[in-house]
Amino acid sequence: MQFAKLHGCGNDYIFVKETDIKGVDASKAAKFLSDRKKGIGADGLIIAGASEIADIKMEMYNADGSRGKMCGNGIRCLGKYAFERKLTIKTVLRVETDSGIKQMWLYGDGTRISAAKVNMGKPVFCPDDIPVLLPGENIIDREVCIERKKYTVTCLSMGNPHTVIFTDDIDKIQIGTEGKLIENAEIFPDRTNVMFVQVVSEKQLKMGIWERGSGITMACGTGACAALVAGYITKRCGNEAEVLMPGGTVEVTYDTADGNVYLLGDANEVFTGEVVE
Repeated sequence: MQFAKLHGCGNDYIFVKETDIKGVDASKAAKFLSDRKKGIGADGLIIAGASEIADIKMEMYNADGSRGKMCGNGIRCLGKYAFERKLTIKTVLRVETDSGIKQMWLYGDGTRISAAKVNMGKPVFCPDDIPVLLPGENIIDREVCIERKKYTVTCLSMGNPHTVIFTDDIDKIQIGTEGKLIENAEIFPDRTNVMFVQVVSEKQLKMGIWERGSGITMACGTGACAALVAGYITKRCGNEAEVLMPGGTVEVTYDTADGNVYLLGDANEVFTGEVVE
């Protein structure tokens, strides 16, 4: 099976063509291939396939083998992977994902793609649709108690569930410990991604990440979108900002006219190879 490893802001994924993984249990493959000791090592697996309703289809699995509906860094890398392998000749394309069709713009020199912008769609605030088992029409700056510790959370979905927690000093957060506890809290029936966010300025946010199914990662595209939206609706920042993550920086815009969130960031290929087992 031929594969390529790509990353957006250090959030790395293994990419394969749908035709090359046919007949293989993708969930088991994702878990094996993502293992950084015994496999290739990545935050997950993304399968590029043909679509009957869009230009290309993205099927995404987390490092633990669970299916993911959407991935902001992964979809940008999918654009690069598909264009450079001539799975599409378009630089403006529509991608079928488990959270709907996303429009994407590819940027490069005509041969190689270096960055992409994605219309990530509209944020979802209804607790039943995120989902989160708390009463009310939304969960914005809501105080909750998880494992005897109080957190002020804003919950929303960007195609996958996010819990955003603002902090004055992100370096004091034990992301590995606290992120895991919050991800698996009973109020999140499908678990949740956890974004710890420090407001640097009205146009700059700093973020630490605990991804559902993958743990601590260098970046999270949907998480960056969730952080910007949460910051905007709680009046902590403007409707566009840079989001600084351990692996790099993305630009996020919450278009208040059409209600969509736009994500702009890099796309990088690391290496290619063949899995023989």
